[in-house]
Amino acid sequence: MSISYHLNDADKQVLAAVRKFLRELAVSTNIHPAELVSVAKTLHVISRLPRVTDGVCVTIEVAYRTSFEYGSSSSVWQFSVGSDWLALSCGGSEYTDSVGSDSFTTMIWSARPGERAEYDGSWDDLWMERDGDPDSNPAPFQDLGRCEISIDDDDNPLLSESEDVSSGGDEAGPEKSA
Repeated sequence: MSISYHLNDADKQVLAAVRKFLRELAVSTNIHPAELVSVAKTLHVISRLPRVTDGVCVTIEVAYRTSFEYGSSSSVWQFSVGSDWLALSCGGSEYTDSVGSDSFTTMIWSARPGERAEYDGSWDDLWMERDGDPDSNPAPFQDLGRCEISIDDDDNPLLSESEDVSSGGDEAGPEKSA
């Protein structure tokens, strides 16, 4: 018998928000079809919880950057799944001419099979939309087009092909002769 995740109500709420965010990402026009494969794999892992899904290792990172007159700020959301872990982190950084740079973490959650999840008890209001809360509408949900999306999945060879296409690789195919 395989060991499963031990998830309490707070863990389930975090995972429901992650699932909702990933579904928004999946239907957006901001990811390539190859990236959609990895998002779908991650959603599949979440759908099987509390059971463990072997053979999947994906990290999805979404960053939202803004600039203003005297500096800039960024917010980063990262969710990772593996054969023996789930992890979510949210945070960001700010830079101002007068103070310099400061980075911060706003939320950390992680789980391993057979153990209680670790959760810092915070909730990142920028990224995590609570289910059933009609007033909760985080900024990145409003405009995923302004976000930078990075997906790491060693078992998805299509990702390297989509990078070639988006960076101007040899997607044109054979030349036509006149």
